[in-house]
Amino acid sequence: MKAALFLLTFYLISVFPASASENSHTGETSTAHITDLYSDLESFDVTLSSDHPEKNLSLEVLLVRPVGTNEETLDRQIFSVDNISANKQVMKVGSWNIGSPERGAYKLKAKLLEGKQVLTEAEYNFAYGTNSASRLQINDLVANSQGISVALSPKEASLFDIEYMLVNGSDVVYTTKAEKLSLTSAPDIFSAPWGTLLENNKDYVGRVKIQVYSPEREVISSSERFIANDNAEITDIYKDENGASATVYGRSQVPFEGNLVFSVYKMNANSEKENASLIESVQQKVPVLLNNDDETVEVAWSYRLPEGIYRLGIELMGNDGDVIEHRETVIESDFSQNSNVSLANNTTSETKVSGKNGIPGFSAIALISGLAAISILFRNKI
Repeated sequence: MKAALFLLTFYLISVFPASASENSHTGETSTAHITDLYSDLESFDVTLSSDHPEKNLSLEVLLVRPVGTNEETLDRQIFSVDNISANKQVMKVGSWNIGSPERGAYKLKAKLLEGKQVLTEAEYNFAYGTNSASRLQINDLVANSQGISVALSPKEASLFDIEYMLVNGSDVVYTTKAEKLSLTSAPDIFSAPWGTLLENNKDYVGRVKIQVYSPEREVISSSERFIANDNAEITDIYKDENGASATVYGRSQVPFEGNLVFSVYKMNANSEKENASLIESVQQKVPVLLNNDDETVEVAWSYRLPEGIYRLGIELMGNDGDVIEHRETVIESDFSQNSNVSLANNTTSETKVSGKNGIPGFSAIALISGLAAISILFRNKI
């Protein structure tokens, strides 16, 4: 009996702690891990992934350099990782602030934490100010509301990949990659449009990460901040005495929701712009545009412009009511109300003359009916 009770107690002790361990979220059971990381003395990125959904984690990054047998911490940053979807990657990007750097070896140390518990950690070693020169050089980088462009020059023929990133805060909200690009001797420009919507008047960072594979793996990167703005331009105008139209071309991934204002002014005899009098002004909503979209907006004047010379002003208004573009042109109308009345009188006069020369009271239908009746009469007699 005692032996049976001992066995039962041992079974319960061994089973129930194991069940509690499976239900609790610990470092041993978490599948979240650091899949990639990179750093130079300007910026860094850490890529996270997990086989199962993860929430409410944090990422700690340290920039350290060796000092004798110890390490000196130059910068420390912590990012919240609110959500990692299953089998999806999350990339965190940041920049270092260390003042005047010194030549030598450095190290990025990254830890993924749940509370104070370390789920996974990784390191990345790099050097600054060494004599080894990169095979590619970044000459310039431009990032704006349309996309990102980088100018590269080779120090020798190279094959490489470019990863373009759009960064919002510390989160990479859009990324696209171009692989197996090449440069032999001449510099070239490589570009990519943003494939996601941007928010108006919001700060973003455009970043490129370039990887050369041979003879050994080499990575360089560069970043540039920009403020996203709605943007568009007028590409074509049509106008006459009846109305006008303008074609608007989108130049931003911020949805353009602006207006066109068409204003017509009557020019005086000296064609002085300042003395022109406003005849009519029409405001028309522009359909929502994104980068490389275009739409044509048409308006009709409330009445046909009489003969004369008019100035047409067209203003393209942005989302915030600001004037993005102002265009001016001239409308020359040869429409004469008197000539229109004269033409109507001439038409009436010609009709009257035609009536006098014809057979009074006789119409073509009556003539045909009469001939038909005579024909039938002759047939009956025969």
